[in-house]
Amino acid sequence: MKDIALFVKDFQKGTELSNLLTNIDMHVTFAESIYDLPDQCQIGIIDLDDEKFGNVKFVSELNRHTEMMLLGYMEKITKDIQDKLKAAGCNMILPTASVVKNITSVIQAIAK
Repeated sequence: MKDIALFVKDFQKGTELSNLLTNIDMHVTFAESIYDLPDQCQIGIIDLDDEKFGNVKFVSELNRHTEMMLLGYMEKITKDIQDKLKAAGCNMILPTASVVKNITSVIQAIAK
Protein backbone atom coordinates (compact mmCIF):
# COMPACT_ATOMS: atom_id res chain seq x y z
CA MET A 1 0.00 0.00 0.00
CA LYS A 2 1.42 3.38 -1.03
CA ASP A 3 0.93 6.59 0.93
CA ILE A 4 -0.54 9.60 -0.83
CA ALA A 5 -0.89 13.07 0.69
CA LEU A 6 -3.75 15.27 -0.48
CA PHE A 7 -3.18 19.00 -0.20
CA VAL A 8 -6.81 19.79 -0.99
CA LYS A 9 -9.19 22.05 0.94
CA ASP A 10 -12.23 21.49 -1.30
CA PHE A 11 -14.14 18.86 0.71
CA GLN A 12 -16.03 17.42 -2.26
CA LYS A 13 -12.95 17.11 -4.48
CA GLY A 14 -10.93 15.67 -1.60
CA THR A 15 -13.61 13.07 -0.87
CA GLU A 16 -13.86 12.05 -4.53
CA LEU A 17 -10.09 11.68 -4.85
CA SER A 18 -9.79 9.85 -1.54
CA ASN A 19 -12.49 7.33 -2.48
CA LEU A 20 -10.93 6.62 -5.88
CA LEU A 21 -7.44 6.25 -4.42
CA THR A 22 -8.62 4.01 -1.58
CA ASN A 23 -10.27 1.76 -4.18
CA ILE A 24 -6.87 1.11 -5.77
CA ASP A 25 -5.25 0.26 -2.42
CA MET A 26 -3.66 3.62 -1.64
CA HIS A 27 -3.43 5.03 1.88
CA VAL A 28 -4.63 8.65 1.78
CA THR A 29 -3.68 11.41 4.23
CA PHE A 30 -5.19 14.89 4.13
CA ALA A 31 -2.34 17.29 4.84
CA GLU A 32 -2.18 20.96 5.76
CA SER A 33 1.62 21.25 5.70
CA ILE A 34 4.78 19.24 5.13
CA TYR A 35 4.72 18.35 8.82
CA ASP A 36 1.45 16.37 8.48
CA LEU A 37 2.93 13.73 6.20
CA PRO A 38 3.33 10.02 6.92
CA ASP A 39 6.97 8.88 7.10
CA GLN A 40 7.02 7.10 3.76
CA CYS A 41 4.73 9.25 1.65
CA GLN A 42 5.46 8.65 -2.05
CA ILE A 43 2.99 10.93 -3.86
CA GLY A 44 1.53 14.36 -3.15
CA ILE A 45 -1.56 15.69 -4.91
CA ILE A 46 -1.89 19.47 -4.74
CA ASP A 47 -4.83 21.75 -5.52
CA LEU A 48 -2.85 24.45 -7.32
CA ASP A 49 -5.85 26.81 -7.32
CA ASP A 50 -5.76 26.95 -3.53
CA GLU A 51 -4.13 30.09 -2.13
CA LYS A 52 -2.12 28.19 0.49
CA PHE A 53 -0.94 25.25 -1.64
CA GLY A 54 -0.93 26.63 -5.19
CA ASN A 55 2.19 28.70 -5.13
CA VAL A 56 5.83 28.27 -6.06
CA LYS A 57 7.01 28.71 -2.45
CA PHE A 58 4.86 25.86 -1.08
CA VAL A 59 5.64 23.49 -3.98
CA SER A 60 9.36 24.27 -3.71
CA GLU A 61 9.37 23.69 0.06
CA LEU A 62 7.48 20.41 -0.33
CA ASN A 63 9.89 19.28 -3.03
CA ARG A 64 12.94 20.27 -0.98
CA HIS A 65 11.84 18.48 2.23
CA THR A 66 10.34 15.31 0.74
CA GLU A 67 11.09 12.85 -2.01
CA MET A 68 7.49 12.72 -3.17
CA MET A 69 6.28 12.72 -6.73
CA LEU A 70 4.18 15.91 -6.86
CA LEU A 71 1.04 15.98 -8.93
CA GLY A 72 -0.92 19.21 -9.17
CA TYR A 73 -4.21 20.24 -10.71
CA MET A 74 -5.71 23.59 -11.60
CA GLU A 75 -8.66 25.12 -13.50
CA LYS A 76 -6.71 27.10 -16.05
CA ILE A 77 -3.20 25.99 -16.94
CA THR A 78 -1.03 28.65 -18.55
CA LYS A 79 2.46 27.96 -19.85
CA ASP A 80 4.01 30.62 -17.60
CA ILE A 81 2.48 29.24 -14.40
CA GLN A 82 3.09 25.64 -15.46
CA ASP A 83 6.78 26.36 -16.11
CA LYS A 84 7.21 28.04 -12.70
CA LEU A 85 5.47 25.22 -10.81
CA LYS A 86 7.42 22.53 -12.67
CA ALA A 87 10.69 24.35 -11.94
CA ALA A 88 9.65 24.41 -8.26
CA GLY A 89 9.23 20.62 -8.29
CA CYS A 90 5.70 19.80 -9.45
CA ASN A 91 6.18 16.75 -11.68
CA MET A 92 2.80 16.79 -13.40
CA ILE A 93 -0.04 19.30 -13.75
CA LEU A 94 -3.54 18.21 -14.80
CA PRO A 95 -6.67 20.24 -15.52
CA THR A 96 -9.15 20.19 -12.62
CA ALA A 97 -11.85 18.91 -14.97
CA SER A 98 -9.92 15.70 -15.65
CA VAL A 99 -8.19 15.01 -12.34
CA VAL A 100 -11.00 12.89 -10.85
CA LYS A 101 -11.61 11.07 -14.12
CA ASN A 102 -7.94 10.22 -14.68
CA ILE A 103 -6.43 10.01 -11.20
CA THR A 104 -6.54 6.21 -10.85
CA SER A 105 -4.78 5.56 -14.16
CA VAL A 106 -2.20 8.30 -13.51
CA ILE A 107 -1.42 7.01 -10.00
CA GLN A 108 -1.25 3.40 -11.15
CA ALA A 109 1.23 4.39 -13.87
CA ILE A 110 3.35 6.37 -11.38
CA ALA A 111 3.22 3.67 -8.69
CA LYS A 112 4.63 0.91 -10.92
